[in-house]
Amino acid sequence: MKKNFMCTHTWASEEAKNLFFEQSAEMTDRQMFDGMRTDRAELLANWMGKEEFFYCHWLAESEDAIFEALDKLGLNEVMVSMPHEMPRFVTHDNIKDEILENPYE
Repeated sequence: MKKNFMCTHTWASEEAKNLFFEQSAEMTDRQMFDGMRTDRAELLANWMGKEEFFYCHWLAESEDAIFEALDKLGLNEVMVSMPHEMPRFVTHDNIKDEILENPYE
């Protein structure tokens, strides 16, 4: 069963960051999402600014499944990633009027 994960990333080095943007300069959003999908993990959202860290929302079987998806594209070589399972995942566009899950139980 796949679960929601929030993943914090940072670049392995300034050189790695520059290489990533050189190699992905023509990449579309569709290509990014298609490339970050395996049977065990899929990227759902990405937030990136100019700060040191950027963030991704994954639907995956496990942390290892996320690392495997990143490794498929060689991204474990250019970034350091820290996935965290998020048992509570709610969005304003998917209101269910259900009691919120307590992730500590």
